[in-house]
Amino acid sequence: MPIDFHLDSKQLHAAHLKLQAVYHPDRFINGTDQEKRLVVQKAAWINEAYEILKNPVRRARYMLEISGLELNDDHETTSDTAFLMEQIELREEMDECRSCKDPMRCCDHITGKLDQRSKEFSSSFISLYQQGYLEQARQVSKKMQFVERILEQLDEYQLKLEDDIL
Repeated sequence: MPIDFHLDSKQLHAAHLKLQAVYHPDRFINGTDQEKRLVVQKAAWINEAYEILKNPVRRARYMLEISGLELNDDHETTSDTAFLMEQIELREEMDECRSCKDPMRCCDHITGKLDQRSKEFSSSFISLYQQGYLEQARQVSKKMQFVERILEQLDEYQLKLEDDIL
């Protein structure tokens, strides 16, 4: 696959399946123990690469890493106070959905906002990365991670709402 933020998901999936077929451990059943270990390791790398490349946030972070930036997700956060305030407001909106007349619609509204921000951050990342502004691209990737986490939390909340309705 080319080193590019925009990947064709069908092409990525096809490449993954092709590599899985070539390096499937069952094809090396008669190999030496070393060959078997190596093919299991390659199969694991192929699966890990696929998981990274199919997720836009992980793909962006990987692109930065192969460009030479060291990323330490455990200790990195954004210092953009306006963005952090926006995240707090979104979380408060999520909390308000609980008491809302139509909580699912409320969640859908928040999801729309987050999807829009995700598109904006993706465009910004691409532009900064292509221009070689890797540190600024890293800052945008952190924001992408925040949005992804809130979307995951919102999905969990919606599942809980659906369970409560049923």
